[in-house]
Amino acid sequence: KKTIYSCAFAFALIFVSSCGSNTNNNTEYVKLVKTAFAKELSPIKEKSFPAVIEEAEEVNLAFRVAGPIYKIHVKEGQYVKKGQLIAEMDSRDYQVQKSAAEAQARQLKSEFERIEELKKRNSVSENDYEKMKAGKEMAEAKYKNTVDQLNDTKLYAPFSGYITEVMFKNGELVNHGTPIVSLVDVSLLKVVIDVPASMYIKKNAITNIECTQENIQNETFPLTLYSNNIKANNNCLYKLYLYHSPRAGSKLAPGMNVSVNISFKAYEAPIVSIPVTAIFEKNGNSFVWVVDNNVVKSRQLETNNLIANGHI
Repeated sequence: KKTIYSCAFAFALIFVSSCGSNTNNNTEYVKLVKTAFAKELSPIKEKSFPAVIEEAEEVNLAFRVAGPIYKIHVKEGQYVKKGQLIAEMDSRDYQVQKSAAEAQARQLKSEFERIEELKKRNSVSENDYEKMKAGKEMAEAKYKNTVDQLNDTKLYAPFSGYITEVMFKNGELVNHGTPIVSLVDVSLLKVVIDVPASMYIKKNAITNIECTQENIQNETFPLTLYSNNIKANNNCLYKLYLYHSPRAGSKLAPGMNVSVNISFKAYEAPIVSIPVTAIFEKNGNSFVWVVDNNVVKSRQLETNNLIANGHI
């Protein structure tokens, strides 16, 4: 097959001999024919799929304790960094509980140390010693719980992102687990597309994935395939999960419609394209006329699929 890449294929070649009434005056006519060069096709094909940009993560932040909100420190649309204070609750009651638990834990610790010293002298029973030890440990656990509850009166951002909604105001009473604000992470953008089985089985042959947005001219955005759903949905389509790492000042945002363009290797061996009208059948096989150094010869070939513009 490699030898025919630079050869031209003749659509038809007709030699016409015409004889008049005078057998001594024979004239031979050669008709001009159209030829075409064989073209080697790229093994890379491209398919496009519609999709919608999604945020990498969205969470509703809530206090782990109940009480009145002292102050909310953020506004809708504000960018916050990981660990930044989002809101805080009135901590008065939890501070009192902590102080009481701390005093009790300190007292029981002191009593336990005294009992422990008596135990060394065999002046206290094993049962009394174990009771005092258990009481001390329970008091310490209670104190630790009050410390945790006091710390939980402050709400911090678990990751960097944007505040999309503030659901309460200062002074309002909330229960534990009640969402206070919504936070989205846009350090990565997700794209989910549904593809047919023909594309799914080619996922390992993908060479490049990018997307475009109709309102963002002359710019493409690279995508990376990180996962896929092994089971088809009710429409016999498979989900491919992609992500995009936006650069600073990126124009892409969650909710935008995009067109995902996937480039993949469709053929392992080189593929040659010729006009389908150049092929003729003989004895159940396909042939083409090859013009090489002004000599026309027939050559058998193996055909594949029809492609655009009347080529095969």
